[in-house]
Amino acid sequence: MSHWRQYDMACLALRDMSLGVWKGFVGVDRKHPFYGKSIEDILKTEYAMEVFFEVYGGLCSAGRLPTRYRDYSSNLWWIGIETSHGADLMPLLKLNTDDPDMAKMVSHQTYKNFMFIRKETNKLAKFLSRMT
Repeated sequence: MSHWRQYDMACLALRDMSLGVWKGFVGVDRKHPFYGKSIEDILKTEYAMEVFFEVYGGLCSAGRLPTRYRDYSSNLWWIGIETSHGADLMPLLKLNTDDPDMAKMVSHQTYKNFMFIRKETNKLAKFLSRMT
């Protein structure tokens, strides 16, 4: 886990150990138009397509952080992205490696590391900071 500030916004990167992928989050306060909105509601806004093209994979989550990260939450609403899309290697995903089709598919996937998620989280922070 790593946290930092970018464009005066709280940012957080976590490694999801169920799949071994990175997730990035930007915290927005009560004044932000996305504060308190579900991911479904956010995706219905006029900004949804712009975010999709601005940030890798588009938005994937919105809400409070799990309680184990409450020291970082400081009453923010966290907007998240992740690296578990079709072309992403998920190192902890259990696959049948004896299947030649599966092996071929995995050979084209790439692992998105911490530096990648940090860069994309910073892009999200920039976009969200322009909305306030």
